[in-house]
Amino acid sequence: MDRSELESLKNELKQIYDQSISVVNQDGFLDKNQVPSGKNVYNIETTLMFIDIRSSTVLTDAIGRKNMVKIYKMYTMLCKKAINERNGIILQIVGDGILCAFTNDSTGNSGQRAVAAAITTNTYIAESMNPLLNSDWEISCGIGIRTGHVYVTRLTTDNGSEVAYPSDITNYASKFCNEASKNQIILDSKTYEHLSKQYKTFCKAHNSLLENTYIIKGATWTIE
Repeated sequence: MDRSELESLKNELKQIYDQSISVVNQDGFLDKNQVPSGKNVYNIETTLMFIDIRSSTVLTDAIGRKNMVKIYKMYTMLCKKAINERNGIILQIVGDGILCAFTNDSTGNSGQRAVAAAITTNTYIAESMNPLLNSDWEISCGIGIRTGHVYVTRLTTDNGSEVAYPSDITNYASKFCNEASKNQIILDSKTYEHLSKQYKTFCKAHNSLLENTYIIKGATWTIE
């Protein structure tokens, strides 16, 4: 590496740094193909939810990569079903981590629909997926949820471009997910405010990196 390379890189970074960013308020998420590159970013009021499998690396080592592919496929199908049933959308899937979003609409507040989708996911895993598996294949998830505003923008990559969601609520939803133990859902106070009395009965106060945080432990829907 020589000085000229660093100066060239510095000039490229300065063009980004000096760019004027225009914020466009948007009621809902655009299709990924509709998000343009350039100086515009879209500001969306939303509830973001992160889901991932607890101890997936240990599980992969125990049952093998081919068998883990089956686990991923079943798990992703169940998550997608639970999210779609509550009018949510999947934004990104990386490994066993799923980022999804809900916006306020005629079916209810985004926060309550996210919590409903989280409980439904845990119910589907407990009642539909795990009963099919050997005991050493069974999975559980940690889930993090936060409500607020997120920016949506397009970033250039080696393969073209990717849509990104830079925001503190993205970061906190991810941190909550990492903090959650198996079958736990951690949510912030704004999400809690969206909940009806019935949903609030699932919640307990939780000591976390963010004040006024709540936790739901092992909640599933009653099967009739």
